Amino acid sequence: MIKKLVLLGTILCGLTFLTACSSVTHGSNAGGGYSYGTGPNKTKPYPQTTKVNIQGVGGAKPIYEKQRSNGCNKDYTVLGKNYMVWRGCDSYIEEGVASWYGPGFNGKKTSNGEVYNQKGYTAAHKNLPLPSYLKVTNLTNGKKVIVRVNDRGPFVGTRIIDLSEGSARAIGMIGAGTAKVRIELINVNSNGTYANAYGMPSGYNISPSNNYFSNNTSSSKTTSKIKNIVNNSKVNSIFKSASKGSNYIQLVACNSDLLAAEIKKEASTKTKYPVIIAKDGNVNRVLVGPLSDSAARGALQTLKAKGYTDCFIKKF
Repeated sequence: MIKKLVLLGTILCGLTFLTACSSVTHGSNAGGGYSYGTGPNKTKPYPQTTKVNIQGVGGAKPIYEKQRSNGCNKDYTVLGKNYMVWRGCDSYIEEGVASWYGPGFNGKKTSNGEVYNQKGYTAAHKNLPLPSYLKVTNLTNGKKVIVRVNDRGPFVGTRIIDLSEGSARAIGMIGAGTAKVRIELINVNSNGTYANAYGMPSGYNISPSNNYFSNNTSSSKTTSKIKNIVNNSKVNSIFKSASKGSNYIQLVACNSDLLAAEIKKEASTKTKYPVIIAKDGNVNRVLVGPLSDSAARGALQTLKAKGYTDCFIKKF
């Protein structure tokens, strides 16, 4: 009898655990046409029911920061899909697949205008206001890290977060490339106390040389690195060499170097024509071309059919 009760208790606990997990899994129905979790269209953050335990968790140091007002916290469209920004979000938990991004984006600008350092503890998220802080737990090995969200993405499949290399390494997912994770919002009051978390994080590293949300871009080394990546002179030469009135297809215009690079990489696999990034002040224009009139019309229809529904022909 005792064994049966123990077995029954185990089964009930397992069912409770599964129910709890399924309630925070990506894409759960939130009613009214909304779905819980990060993604396009009508989404809502699934609310937390318990405080976040950050005792002894390393990574970024959660501090109070006002949400940026430079446009990175407005609703936006990427690859024909509309994304809502959860402005004022103060409670959020979700489980799903995480990925990480590194060398190809290092030194480029994030969505809120900061410089990406792949060794830091930061992340990209589609809907959270920038900046935000999250506790990320690798559900395969139990390793945890605190990250600062300062970028948009990932826009691949249903992945819920893109981690910096430093963050991914902290939770042991570098080799695998992706991992099933739980992400939990850490909400910090204006006086520095935690509104929905408890414990003292440890081992965080916030020095400008190691944390990629640093705005320390004044050094000649950093400035040179950014210039080499953006390479405005190369972009300008493309336009100079093109005949007057050349056609380009604009896929997107954004203020994030990282997002522009990601879209350029993706678009390059879907067209036979060159894909470039043209800088216009703080705006990155991802363009296909140069193209003749007939080629531009054909390429436009092809790209629209492949998901770039908002693209259009632009003459220079």
